[in-house]
Amino acid sequence: GDAPGMNAALRAAAGMILHHGGQPYAIRNGYQGLVTGKDMITPLDWKDIVNIIHIGGTSIGSARCQEFYARPGRLKAARNLVELNISNLIVIGGDGSLTGANTFKEEWSSLLQELLANGLVTAEQVAHHKFLNIVGLVGSIDNDMTGFTMTIGCDTALNRIIQAVDALVTTAESHQRTFVVEVMGRNCGYLALMAGLATGADWILLPEYPPDSEDWETMMCESLAKRRSLNYSLVMLAEGATDRVRRPITSEYLKGVLETRLKHDTRITCLGHVQRGGTPSAYDRIMSTRVGAEAALTLLNAPADTELTSRVVGVRWNDVIQIPLKQAVEQTRLVGKNLNDRKFEEAANLRGPDFKECYQIFRTTRRINAASVAEEARKKIAILNVGAPAAGVNCAVRTILRFVLTRGHRVFFVNEGFEGLAEGNVQEAAWKSVTGWTRQGGSKLGTKRTTPTKVPGGVAAIAATVKKFGFDALMIVGGFEAYLGVCQLTAQRNAFPELTLPMCVVPATISNNVPGTDYSIGSDTALNTIVECIDRLKQSAWSFRRRTFVVETMGGRCGYLAALGAIAGGCDDVLTFEEGVTIGDLQADISHMRTKFLEHPHAVIVRCEGCSTNYTTDFIQALFEEEGGRKGCLNFSTRNNVLGHLQQGGAPSPLDRVRAASLSANAGECLGHVFAFNAFVYMPAHIPFQPHAFSFMYAVEWLFGCLFGSTPTNSDENAVVIGICGRRIKSTPIKELIPVTDFENRLSKENSLDDLIGLTRILEMNTSRRAEYTMRFPELTDVVDW
Repeated sequence: GDAPGMNAALRAAAGMILHHGGQPYAIRNGYQGLVTGKDMITPLDWKDIVNIIHIGGTSIGSARCQEFYARPGRLKAARNLVELNISNLIVIGGDGSLTGANTFKEEWSSLLQELLANGLVTAEQVAHHKFLNIVGLVGSIDNDMTGFTMTIGCDTALNRIIQAVDALVTTAESHQRTFVVEVMGRNCGYLALMAGLATGADWILLPEYPPDSEDWETMMCESLAKRRSLNYSLVMLAEGATDRVRRPITSEYLKGVLETRLKHDTRITCLGHVQRGGTPSAYDRIMSTRVGAEAALTLLNAPADTELTSRVVGVRWNDVIQIPLKQAVEQTRLVGKNLNDRKFEEAANLRGPDFKECYQIFRTTRRINAASVAEEARKKIAILNVGAPAAGVNCAVRTILRFVLTRGHRVFFVNEGFEGLAEGNVQEAAWKSVTGWTRQGGSKLGTKRTTPTKVPGGVAAIAATVKKFGFDALMIVGGFEAYLGVCQLTAQRNAFPELTLPMCVVPATISNNVPGTDYSIGSDTALNTIVECIDRLKQSAWSFRRRTFVVETMGGRCGYLAALGAIAGGCDDVLTFEEGVTIGDLQADISHMRTKFLEHPHAVIVRCEGCSTNYTTDFIQALFEEEGGRKGCLNFSTRNNVLGHLQQGGAPSPLDRVRAASLSANAGECLGHVFAFNAFVYMPAHIPFQPHAFSFMYAVEWLFGCLFGSTPTNSDENAVVIGICGRRIKSTPIKELIPVTDFENRLSKENSLDDLIGLTRILEMNTSRRAEYTMRFPELTDVVDW
């Protein structure tokens, strides 16, 4: 099947091959085109890929081919490839497509020998094509390929689901209804799980986690009755959900149970193929572009006289990885077998720790009953937001609160950031305080950019509030100001002993400029806004012909939004502070536009707001407009668009909601180790602690040390940033981050955007400026090496 983002992968792979002097071919309609051959296999040029990144589905078609399942069909396919001198394949599809590719690869030598014996190819052709190199890319909205955290199309499908459910909630509230929402996922409950987590659903039903009890209907109804505080209920159902004996659970059956037992006015919404279609999200465009480029470079760099091990390219969190194709397919097929054999725990394990973690987060954030803790043992946790608004902040606050309450401790909300903390603007929060917060943008607590040294009364006033309320920890959800604020507070610990309590920064800023993390809550929502605006501007420019748009993004001097917005929008260039901007760079862009406008009607340059003091957006527009009207040259017009605070608003995207929950849950995990003396705070007591790639043992050490005396009370080890770093979530002490922080420009010195900027230029044929891209992880990774 198709998946949004496939065109971005096609564009990246073909563009990278063309950039390096190769000739890519498009095989139309999948394996059917490979078997048919002739005009179904056509060469690709720049004009074929220049404006497809925003289009859903696949521009080269996809079809199921029964003929390819049989050897005679694969024999025809092999002959067609040999005749066109093709010995490298990039296959974009699900496990069925990749299984076919694996079979084709394994039979390749015997297929060539059979063609030679039948006189259909020559011995020279066989010798020249003795190897068939295959690289797969997983296009699946179900996210069902073992070994990766996200597949092409999944994030877009989640966006469709969340948009639909957010809309359903408004009518459910109005009529006091219960909605059963069925989403795709025959053998994989990823969409239902993440949608349930992102929308605050009351109950979810997944293939990997069937209901625990034989009388699960009673459990579900009792839970819904207890939780019905907003006059509506929401049940999320994966289409492949079953009970523990593998009897299917259908939406109609659920409707009957809810109407009969609870007397709820119940409606069913089956989203169907709307999840598969439409414009791809920013994440799907960026991820697909990265893996498409990586796939092309893998084949381009393969030794000519050595057979390349077949592999699949994908992502684990923020890293691009490659895993053996055969192993990936076998492990993915094993999930279905385990489900049929009722080995549900084994099936869930193959989904990876991220899947299991999110399931436990969902269970914790919907559980109302708190653990029984003696009053003198109850800890007081303060939560505050600091910095500019960022979508997903409310979801983070909700998760932290419910994790702490679940373990029997107390939570206090601090309004308006460090200013509110200094003024004592604090109130205790309850379980229902955060009901319905997952889908709301902005900051319900209120937020300010003011840091501790700038608030009325300074650090002393904050220390006084901490002492007055007896806080045991500060959980600060925010951006660079939150990080800077903790730096300032820890610097004053000798003067104010009250500030030796644990402090944890959960990064939330659209600028994504907090040291210690590759990703910040809110940045994905902002990127979706940026990309939507760029798509509309391109449409406008297409109508006018030969028009350039200069688009300004937020971010201060951090070029994250500009760089990723440019690559997701299919833009021509990006101007960032990190790379620097010169008049020569602008002249090079003018030269590129004159060349491009000979064949294509539009160009977009993305500028980070703080990239240059003098080369402002207005200046660049005026320069381009002047040069575009020069006599004797190809003329073009220029307009600018400053996106401004649009980037900070709106409902949080699914990715921001889910990652907000995950980061905050891991922050809660740290507190749970300290306060409850047990393992993952969101896991049932009978499940033992097993360290994995996302565990926080380092955080556990510093928290235990601070609260129980093994670490000096003035140590900086108990102030951390919790972030996503490469393939894992980790906690990093503030003291380790200070040396790699550019405080003047509010940046991390470690994050580099060079490859993404280079890839942006390569794929829009803009070689007038530096255009380089380097493979990230060419080595194979074990599929289960999480």
